[in-house]
Parts: sequence; structure tokens; C-alpha cells
Amino acid sequence: MKSEKRVHRRIKPRGLQAGLTVSAADREISLDADILDISYSGIRVKLKKPIASHLTGNIKINLILPESNAPFCVHGVLKHQSADDECGIHYIDHVHGSIDDLMFECVELDETTVFIKTH
Repeated sequence: MKSEKRVHRRIKPRGLQAGLTVSAADREISLDADILDISYSGIRVKLKKPIASHLTGNIKINLILPESNAPFCVHGVLKHQSADDECGIHYIDHVHGSIDDLMFECVELDETTVFIKTH
């Protein structure tokens, strides 16, 4: 059994989507994806349309934060691709602390969190 080495658990937000831009060689590919889970080191997504080959190059992830509706962008590289439509992306070149905003807003959408709004 594989042990979990991360300090913070993965957050599995329901209904959060992202746009991916893959920059490789001299071309860019745009893909739409559902976010499966988020951690402080990366993000796992399920692509809306499967791709036949492994993604290579730098990946830009664009999404709208669920609570504030603020646009959020982070860059990454492919960490693993488990299927034609599912891949894990490791963050690179982000401002220290910027992932906190993403994690804070997504915890309210987490399928394991019970959240009761009082207003």
C-alpha cells in the first residue's frame, strides 16, 4: 500500500473546471478539463476530450475561483498521465503563497467537507 507523504490532504472540489494551454515546440493546444483534485504541489484533471499521446511542454491552467469568482492562473508540467483523458500536473514558477488562495476557496467545494452557509 502506497503511503501518503503530503502534509495537507488533497482537496476534491465538485464541479470546478479549468482551461489548459499546453505549449510545446512551436504550437499551443487548448483543452478543457474537470478538476479531480488539488494539492499544494499539483492538480489532477480529467480532460473533456481524450488525447492519444502524452502531453509534453509547459502547461498553463486557468480557472475561476469558486467563491470570489476571481480568475486564477498557475503553470505546471506533466507529472503523470494515467489515461488518455486524465493527468496530474505539478506546479512550477508560481508566486509563493498563491496556491493558498486556490486551496482556501476550493475547500468549500470539497466532497468531504460539510459547509453550511448562514447568510
